[in-house]
Amino acid sequence: MQAAVFLVLLLAALTAFVLALTKKISYLTAVAPENRFDQPLRRLGHFVRTVLFQSKMAKEWYGIIHIFIFWGFIFIVLAEIPFIIEGLFPAVQVPFLGTNPYFYLVKDILSLLVVLGLLIGIARRWIVRPKRLYRSPEAAIIVALILAVIITDWLTGGAKCALTGSIGEAAPAYRLAFCYQGFADIFYQNNGPETLAALMNVMWWIHVLIILGFLVYIPNSKHMHLLAAPFNGYFASLLPLGRQTAELDPLADAYKDAKKEYGVGRIENFTWKQLLDCFACGECGRCMANCPANLAGKNLNPKHFLSHTLKDHLLAKGEQMRRFGLQTTEGLSAEELDKLAGTDLEAAVLKERLVGDVFRREDLWACTTCASCQSICPVSNEHVQKIIDMRRFEVMNEDDYAPELRLAFRNVESKFNPWGVSWSERAAWAKDVGAPIRKERGEAAPEYLLWAGCAGSFDNRAKKTSIAVAKILRAAGIDFAILGREEKCCGDFARRAGNEYLFRLLAAENVKILNGYGVKKIITACPHCLQTLQNEYPAFGGNFEVTHHTRFILELIRSGRLSLRGEGGPARRAVYHDSCYLGRYQGEYEAPRALLAQIPNLTLAEMERCRDKSFCCGAGGARMWMEESVGMRLSNLRVEQALAQSPEIICANCPYCITMLEDGVKDKDGANVPVFDPAELIAELL
Repeated sequence: MQAAVFLVLLLAALTAFVLALTKKISYLTAVAPENRFDQPLRRLGHFVRTVLFQSKMAKEWYGIIHIFIFWGFIFIVLAEIPFIIEGLFPAVQVPFLGTNPYFYLVKDILSLLVVLGLLIGIARRWIVRPKRLYRSPEAAIIVALILAVIITDWLTGGAKCALTGSIGEAAPAYRLAFCYQGFADIFYQNNGPETLAALMNVMWWIHVLIILGFLVYIPNSKHMHLLAAPFNGYFASLLPLGRQTAELDPLADAYKDAKKEYGVGRIENFTWKQLLDCFACGECGRCMANCPANLAGKNLNPKHFLSHTLKDHLLAKGEQMRRFGLQTTEGLSAEELDKLAGTDLEAAVLKERLVGDVFRREDLWACTTCASCQSICPVSNEHVQKIIDMRRFEVMNEDDYAPELRLAFRNVESKFNPWGVSWSERAAWAKDVGAPIRKERGEAAPEYLLWAGCAGSFDNRAKKTSIAVAKILRAAGIDFAILGREEKCCGDFARRAGNEYLFRLLAAENVKILNGYGVKKIITACPHCLQTLQNEYPAFGGNFEVTHHTRFILELIRSGRLSLRGEGGPARRAVYHDSCYLGRYQGEYEAPRALLAQIPNLTLAEMERCRDKSFCCGAGGARMWMEESVGMRLSNLRVEQALAQSPEIICANCPYCITMLEDGVKDKDGANVPVFDPAELIAELL
């Protein structure tokens, strides 16, 4: 009878579980396709590192606690197999899981650690109350359920230990299960066999009902991430961060077909992996706590963006599309959608615009594409591409974007640079330093091309870095040249702003020129140019070995090709700012620091937010050309972080960063701290 009742309840719970899970999967299968099934061995390796070993979790103290909770949960689930089978059929013993005392010893240790971790988590979420953690009923329910599972397991196991002991039989599988033994001693000392058997049966049923309730609850709550996160880890992008924008472009050729929308203007135009992120999000808030826009008081919240804004809209619209048998709302006019929805309030979601109705435009443009959210996410969510895809829709389809960007686009279209300076002036910075022009070299191809970039060619501050780099290359006897007037904007800001058409024109023209000269090796002082030339131009036939100037200069010094004066200036304390596009995008943290270490009398201090947790200057993602009207200026906030280390100089490796940091210093009353590129300091020692 007991087995029959259990079977009925189990089938009911499994049915509810499968129905809820199937519905969510159906939402993902109805959206844009994407191939994430390649390279299974590499994917398995990524799964092992990020899911089983929780490699990103370990970067925070509570993440280490979560590792124990994760593995404790696995052992608890494994222990449910003998728990349920032996509860239904007492004479049956499950091999290993039901007989090995060491398994139960490990399970008890991990169960205790899970309880301890949950208690710390409760104090952290509801007493310390960090902003990044939401205090929702769902969070309380899941903690209560896990604690109830563990405690009822201990109470049932304790009753079983007491019962077997009272009738003179050993329970060899439990001889090392100190939690079971402890509960037997505390709760069941003075009970007879019949009472113990009844108590064990009652606790077994309570435990089973909690487990089945847990099973039904998971796919219907935010803790769907328990199921989705492992798959998200396996299907994570295997590309370097810098190449993901170039490759993850499901509608790359849409502009060739006038019937298609370009970018993502409706939820179903995201790919299944992009939307799987919404279910995988565990709402840990790491992205929120490291997003510079969010920390500076902007409205953008990458955690809320995934776990609520997109997910809630996906669930609501997905249900209505299933109801009306729609694959997409693309191609349906406003009148057709009005007629379809009628006065049904739930169906009105079919008429909502992704940008404007669901996601605020000001939040869309607040992102600097620094990828701090993405690089720190423990479940391999990919935030940045979603932002860029929605920007593409706004720019390419709606022609709706900031006026400042409109001017920058127009300048690039007419003058090939966002400043709008005549293209004929692009090589003016090089006249006094003697940097040769590639066209003037004729057939004598140089070994290296120095890519100055728009900032290095037109911005008065950035030109100082270009001059310093050219001086260093000449001093080291490097055979190099610049393109001069033939160099055009690499297109970085255009792509991040969503103007994919403009980016593709620039990329095609630049690649044609570079390949025409047979360029193979490029040096640049701009991380944005480096990122674009190295990671995004291969899609257009441009395959180059691109090196950041700090790495190249360091190698010149270490190889003995560049000699520096032994004496430096007065002793100075410096802080170094890691730019997002050299640090997180390229993984280059050591070369600039090692280069600064070559400067006599210079002491380098680290900011609290440095290396992979560096704070964006505010210029990336086309923000260089846009005004900040909400919250604090990112550059000011970054300068505050720098000045907290009492530096005498600030060093940065990116022309955008230097400009932003200098602006931040100017806005700080009483601050008089200069900002330098490492190349400028090295050039002083020639």
